[in-house]
Amino acid sequence: MIQLEHVHFNYGKREILHDINLTLEKGRIVGVVGESGSGKTTLSQVILGAQKPTKGQVHRSNQRILPIFQHASQSFNPDMTIGASMSEALKYYNKTQSAEVQQRLEQLMVSLKLPQELLRQRPGQVSGGQLQRLNIIRTLIFQPELLICDEITANLDVIAEQHVIDILTAYHRETHQSMLVISHDLAFLQQFVDEFVVLKDGRIVDYFECSDLFDEQRATYTKELVAVYEE
Repeated sequence: MIQLEHVHFNYGKREILHDINLTLEKGRIVGVVGESGSGKTTLSQVILGAQKPTKGQVHRSNQRILPIFQHASQSFNPDMTIGASMSEALKYYNKTQSAEVQQRLEQLMVSLKLPQELLRQRPGQVSGGQLQRLNIIRTLIFQPELLICDEITANLDVIAEQHVIDILTAYHRETHQSMLVISHDLAFLQQFVDEFVVLKDGRIVDYFECSDLFDEQRATYTKELVAVYEE
């Protein structure tokens, strides 16, 4: 579980997050939505521990919090095959033997219907959608207790986006671990999150179950986002 109590964060004199109170329960998928500059990425950095709050407290019971970011190409060595790059990271993190790492990789590739030959390619030889799926797989093998996804489908087409949703939902179904998924895309989030956090100008202006997205009681800003989504 992650709990934020009265968290503020400033860049110099500019306030990015204001009085954030949020609890991420084990096993829940939380979608964070808001326009650019609303504080979504800063919130994820504070939860991850990459940034310290200017004021307030962050309590973490999760032992393993891992992020996945938008640009998968920056996560792989361009001079190594994808398989070698993934195996190197896994061996370093899990201290497992290369044969075990290879077996785990191959099993996950099969379960997600990704061809094995992708592991023999270099990053520049595969599509952006395939590379992001491989990037997600590499992180999921680490079995994070909280997975933070920051705009991971921003540059993907609809088919590649659906593949990402399939991977995340399959992982959650198997492990029941928590996820924080940041996106400006309500349609993407609505397909699999349990609840929404709506950020505007660094403040939480709405917080509700996914099933209540179209409720008349939603905040004015949430309704504006929904109206854009329905266009």
